[in-house]
Amino acid sequence: MLTNSNYHHRSMVRFCSIFLSLSWAIFGSGCSTPRVASIGMVQPNPSDKPDDELVPAVEQPINQSQTTEAITESNPTDEVVSAQPKPSNLTPTPPVSRPATPLEQAETLLAQGDFEQALDAFADLLLNNPGLVEAYMGLANTHERLENPWAAERSWRRAIELKPDDPQVVLRHANVLYEIGRSKEAERHWIRCLTLAPNSVEPLVMLATLELDRDQAQAALPYARSSVRLAPKHGPGRAVYARALLVVGQASASIAHWSMAIEALPDDFSLLAGLLEAYAACQDYEGALATALVLERRASSAGVLERIGWCYFKLGRYEESRVAYQKSTELDSGCTPAWNGLGILALNRWLDQDRQNETDRKEAMSAFRKSLRSKSDQPKLARMILQFDLDR
Repeated sequence: MLTNSNYHHRSMVRFCSIFLSLSWAIFGSGCSTPRVASIGMVQPNPSDKPDDELVPAVEQPINQSQTTEAITESNPTDEVVSAQPKPSNLTPTPPVSRPATPLEQAETLLAQGDFEQALDAFADLLLNNPGLVEAYMGLANTHERLENPWAAERSWRRAIELKPDDPQVVLRHANVLYEIGRSKEAERHWIRCLTLAPNSVEPLVMLATLELDRDQAQAALPYARSSVRLAPKHGPGRAVYARALLVVGQASASIAHWSMAIEALPDDFSLLAGLLEAYAACQDYEGALATALVLERRASSAGVLERIGWCYFKLGRYEESRVAYQKSTELDSGCTPAWNGLGILALNRWLDQDRQNETDRKEAMSAFRKSLRSKSDQPKLARMILQFDLDR
């Protein structure tokens, strides 16, 4: 039988453990009911008196009638003084609210999502005060919200001219430069940001990401390692470190970092895909399958179903593999790996029956044709079709 591994099924206990751990990290407990804070909480005894009753009275109030009588007796001709305080005719003055400044008004418009009005408000501020760096920062933030990084870059550039030693301004300008493809300039800004703020984590993460983009995983490792040392619970730092370890061939070491990144960023589905890739690289197919099933629950796609089919195939669960591959092709008729998986399964069935079942041969050839139709450049597949004389 044609398989890609001689791997045999291990215990299902480990599969369930990985699946439940990932499900808890992603979904939580799945219930909005408040948790029990403690068990066996001691309830107060009804016979116990509250603390304020146990404190002896320091001073007994003077009886009003006694006070009046004493005053009357001492001076009968005088008017009796009432012991009750007279109500005050003064009412408290409400605090006077300070009117919002034009800058605060512009920032409020931005926060409310009124981007066009916010642009006008920040522009008006600059007409009256061309050196107001906060107005340029507001313009840049508004352009970023409008998904116009080129305009945002111009505003950040002007902000840096006015405030060159502000690490946050330098960082934001670098990020926009990276977004518009000016990675060399972005790299210089990130390095400058580290000189201004040596303990800043985001420049390290971005520098590691840049090196991974350049296929320089070894160069990315020092930046990524420094970021997790500075901020152990920083999700993006853990993710980029896990990716760097995986690319340099340390897949087993990357698994723990993928898991920590998932706990920090449970809504980032790409992290589950990275963990799946790490398990697959370690030939840990139970772990890969558990991860793929969790990913399928959160973000089902043809690619995820193809990975589930591949995991089932590696574990020798061929019928489940076929079902997953079939679902993948139904979602995306151009999913090449899924067609190849269906073809291999049919080819194995045909070989198991001494090449007697023509239905399996035709099914295998049909799947391979559809695979070549979606991706023609597959020399290995073409050689296999000729080797087994499938195209009769």
